[in-house]
Amino acid sequence: MSEKKIGITGVSGFVGTHLRDHLGREKGFEVLPYEDSYYDNPDQFIDFCRKADVIVHLAGVNRHEPEVVYQKNIELMKKLLHFVDASGNKPYILFSSSTQIDRDNEYGHGKKQAMELLEEWTKKNEASAVSMVIPNVFGDGGRPFYNSVVATFCFQLTHNQEPKIDKDGQMTMIYINDLVEDIHTLIRNQQEGYRVEYIKPRTQAKVSEILVLLNKFKHAYYGSGMVPVIESDFQRDLYNTFITYMDAADWERHLKLNTDDRGSFVEVFKLEKGGQISFSTTKPGITRGNHYHIRKNEKFCVVSGQASIKLRRVGTDKVIEYKVSGHKPSWVEMPIYYTHSITNIGDTELVTLFWINEHFNPDDPDTFFEKV
Repeated sequence: MSEKKIGITGVSGFVGTHLRDHLGREKGFEVLPYEDSYYDNPDQFIDFCRKADVIVHLAGVNRHEPEVVYQKNIELMKKLLHFVDASGNKPYILFSSSTQIDRDNEYGHGKKQAMELLEEWTKKNEASAVSMVIPNVFGDGGRPFYNSVVATFCFQLTHNQEPKIDKDGQMTMIYINDLVEDIHTLIRNQQEGYRVEYIKPRTQAKVSEILVLLNKFKHAYYGSGMVPVIESDFQRDLYNTFITYMDAADWERHLKLNTDDRGSFVEVFKLEKGGQISFSTTKPGITRGNHYHIRKNEKFCVVSGQASIKLRRVGTDKVIEYKVSGHKPSWVEMPIYYTHSITNIGDTELVTLFWINEHFNPDDPDTFFEKV
């Protein structure tokens, strides 16, 4: 079966790049080459329209003088339809509109009139088209001070700027990955005639609530160094978006290396909820541990080398031993009131990963020494 050829106007923009990459991962689609300069080169644009089975019209203007915003969005639709007619082709057209059509502003007015032009063209040519009424979109690649307040806040917070809220309104929002998946579904489910499709927002939030969350992420990343709790898909998507606005140098964190005659110990990740993850290196023949906890829950996992892990219930004589190896990974539980130790029984350095359900507190270590 031949691939469906998809033309995307505005393919280099925020939504366009994500849609291009999304379709590129799917079988059965070919995204046609497109450049913004095609609007000033009729032959190239007509050829683009002639080849396309589907055109997703994303090109638009949402930041400029109000009259320019209004006129430009209408002009872009008129030119698209003119070039489609000149090509002799009748591709399925999906138009990116906005929930702003229900508001009294030039951007909304321009988008609404462009929708009307598309509807008229569809009826005249007995073609297929859909106007997608899209809520506020956020995600990586959004332009600060242009695409969304999320992009602006993320950029400001990661570049030592102070965000300001001009109007604390309630926003209906969709993550970029969800939007391009919805567009993909509409491409596959072509219907005859013209219709308006209201893209379903995935969440609602006040501007101030978004800023509170982003400030929390900033403090976690630049301050405490903890991995924050993510309580919803929206928070996950917002956190992932926030990270992409950092300078690349901020993605690396240097850890404290604690060394002694036994080897080394490093605390790697502290989770806001869920404890911490650490690792140690241990020289051949060396034993670590010989202590127990009465509150902490701890797990060991040898990732390299060979080890003997021993446990004994305090007040008893029975010793439980596990022979473990990085060649056959497993983790071993350290129950409370069981004194435990780990010994490097190999000829190479032992590397062990530790998870414990709380952060280490030197004032309350919950660690009691007793040989296994």
